[in-house]
Amino acid sequence: MIRLLYTAILLFAVIAINAQPLYMPRNVANAYKKGTRSPDGLPAKKYWQNYGRYNITVTAAPPDRTIKGTEDITYINNSPDVLNNLVIKLILNIHRPDALRYADIGQAYMTDGIRIDGVTVNGQTVQWEEPPYHLTWQNLRLPRSLQPHDSVKISFDWHYEISLQSGREGMIDSTTFFLAYFYPRVAVYDDYYGWDRLDFTDQQEFYNDFNDYTLHVKVPANFVVWSTGTLQNAAEVLQPAVAKKLGTSMTTDNIIPIATAQDMAAKKVTARNPFNTWTWTATHITDVAFGISDHFAWDASSVVVDDATGRRASVQAAYNDTARDFHEMVGFGRHSLQWLSRQWPGVAYPYPKTTIF
Repeated sequence: MIRLLYTAILLFAVIAINAQPLYMPRNVANAYKKGTRSPDGLPAKKYWQNYGRYNITVTAAPPDRTIKGTEDITYINNSPDVLNNLVIKLILNIHRPDALRYADIGQAYMTDGIRIDGVTVNGQTVQWEEPPYHLTWQNLRLPRSLQPHDSVKISFDWHYEISLQSGREGMIDSTTFFLAYFYPRVAVYDDYYGWDRLDFTDQQEFYNDFNDYTLHVKVPANFVVWSTGTLQNAAEVLQPAVAKKLGTSMTTDNIIPIATAQDMAAKKVTARNPFNTWTWTATHITDVAFGISDHFAWDASSVVVDDATGRRASVQAAYNDTARDFHEMVGFGRHSLQWLSRQWPGVAYPYPKTTIF
């Protein structure tokens, strides 16, 4: 009898628990109420995203570790809210000794972080205040409120010293740099949380708007740049034979050595100018990164990723010639894009290029 009673109580408890609705966070409930999100996970009728157009110029001259940058950002407020300030992400401040990190990092990781040299908003110079404690982001007060469906133009001048040792970006060797998270950017403002003010601690991934980018990278002669996006001026920065090989690689399954280590050593790759400025564009993408080197080998090919249209994606690899596995990397990349585009998940690779650096 007692066993039956316990069983009945347990059964009633399970039924009562199952009858309780799942907890709904307030921000989710508010989004449903505002009509920006729906319970099936799809954007609702009033859903919106803000976005920006970034025009960035970066100068690097290894082995000098100082990176200099300027940028113009046109930020579009698609939200229904009036914005009195922007939140600016400064990810490279993670290298400062006083930054909050979840790992014990050696001295080679440390730098002074990103230093803002000047800021203008719609052409008007504004005072920049260094972040007092939340080092990887800072509020930027706008001289005039940004109205819904309006835009604002922000310009930054900045510089930083590239880290000697970092798991995500930094110096690979004295004349090979990989630059990521290298520019001030506007944080995400969304219908769930408002501004994203989470500190970057070098452990989490990133939450970014989809933006359009134009990137100019000025480097000394014989330095090659590999970047997110599409190279716009190959004929200006590459010697004619090299530019021709790069163009051919966009239309063939064959793997073409664009520049060997011997070519780089003989200075047969880039245009014969004291400095070359490489220009790249990318649209509707969440970030850009690039690598530079005066001795990395460079291979390229392409693969059909959309059978319906015949569209190809470029597959490129840049690597130290001593890395034996990387001599096969373009082949691995071609196979990956082909299989993922046709088999699983069976969605055509959406970008014009992938680069393994």
